[in-house]
Amino acid sequence: MIEMKASPPESGPPAARPKRYVDPLRAQWRRELRAARDALADRTQRETQLLARVSALVGRWLQAHPSRIAALPVIDGELLRFAPWSPGTALVSGPFDVQIPDTEQRIDPQLLLIPCVGIDRLRYRLGYGGGYYDRTLAAMSPRPITVGVGFDCARIETIDPKPHDLRLDVAMTESGAW
Repeated sequence: MIEMKASPPESGPPAARPKRYVDPLRAQWRRELRAARDALADRTQRETQLLARVSALVGRWLQAHPSRIAALPVIDGELLRFAPWSPGTALVSGPFDVQIPDTEQRIDPQLLLIPCVGIDRLRYRLGYGGGYYDRTLAAMSPRPITVGVGFDCARIETIDPKPHDLRLDVAMTESGAW
């Protein structure tokens, strides 16, 4: 687990979006945590373990109620919307060259898997810096169950949560969940 300390805020614009506050310390943590992830000598093995853990959770969740369906996130302005997905669904390239379902249909998810660059012991997440999940979750009612997903090397003591940071219901890495 990496221990990181908080620093005073500064501002700066993210690329290709309106000016928004960028915490330089969080930007540094993102760089360090991504570098640690990229340097994993056994990353393929860890990805396999994490995928198995996530797949088991999603499989159980979907099978527990026949009306449940899987979906993928689609950027819609400053928020995420969710398009239904199943194996075989046609995908197209969306914003940031992410593959998204080729449909205009949107659903309100009951469970969200959320990527994490960092996850602290209280299940606060350090994301990729775009703020999409924070803004989307703040606007959702009812709020879905949130599961943060990352590698063990993403575990940090604290992200020094701010008022806009939302606590995850579950955090999951290749070695377990909390």
